[in-house]
Amino acid sequence: MLLTSHRFTKTFGVAVSTTMLATGLLVPAAFAGPAPTSSTSTTSTTVPFNKLQLGSSGPAVLALQLKLASTGYWIGNANGHFTDLTQQAVFALQKANGLNRDGIVNRWTSAALDRAVLPTPKTTTGLVIEVSLSKQILMIVENHKIIKIFNISSGGGYSYATGHGYSTLAVTPTGTYHVYYQVDKWDIGPLGGLYRPKYFSGGIAVHGSYSVPPQPASHGCVRISLAAMDWLWKSPYIPMGTRVVVYQ
Repeated sequence: MLLTSHRFTKTFGVAVSTTMLATGLLVPAAFAGPAPTSSTSTTSTTVPFNKLQLGSSGPAVLALQLKLASTGYWIGNANGHFTDLTQQAVFALQKANGLNRDGIVNRWTSAALDRAVLPTPKTTTGLVIEVSLSKQILMIVENHKIIKIFNISSGGGYSYATGHGYSTLAVTPTGTYHVYYQVDKWDIGPLGGLYRPKYFSGGIAVHGSYSVPPQPASHGCVRISLAAMDWLWKSPYIPMGTRVVVYQ
């Protein structure tokens, strides 16, 4: 019989009760203490590392979410369920640390989160939206300090028909811009709908999308999740006139 004492262990730097071990919810071994033993055993065993991924749930997922949020990655709600929003945050973590972008929390992703090393912003003053095309992340930066990091999908580099009789490449332009126009609803154009877009260069915008894969895939805009775009609109971080810096 497994012991169900209320001893606490550290998972991703967050205290989690080992009672969950009695219910079959395993904590990743890299962050857990010794596994509970039977009442007659005098030796302890190591809990095998348990990957966390889309569909996982339990205290270990909650600890993951809290650590992601405290480190700076936007996750939506920390509720113990590994949803698509948690996966988006894991994508961003993996991108920021040069890891495989699979959205699965394995030993390497766990170690990167435990180190809590963030990218270095390019800008040093003011409130800025920084978009790193090589890392495929968006960072809210204020006076050289990262406020939040989001997974994005930018221009996919493919050729497409514009709807005006010619073709062009799907690229996100680099440079320094400002939010000059915004639409607080779906903005429907010849290439489809943009959710609550914040335009910063011609028809290029930061906008919400149903599809935000870990690789570049857009026509040139900077896609983030619908929920993340809602959060940006409610936040004070991207009003009209906000500087947007896009770089490789």
